[in-house]
Amino acid sequence: MSERIDGGGEGDDGEWRFSLADLEEDAEDGPAVEARPVEPGSPSAENVAFFLLGALGAVGVFALLLVG
Repeated sequence: MSERIDGGGEGDDGEWRFSLADLEEDAEDGPAVEARPVEPGSPSAENVAFFLLGALGAVGVFALLLVG
């Protein structure tokens, strides 16, 4: 988060504490944690039940909104 050195308001022409050059240097360093690929797996029964419950709930809400 950038802050003004003098803490001035909108109309003030104070200098910024951080510049765009500071942000560019951070971006060149790369990610702090290396990303691992997500591997597919078989869903558990609990996850499937909650998915179906949510899908049925969404269909029910749409049906109530459209039909009345």
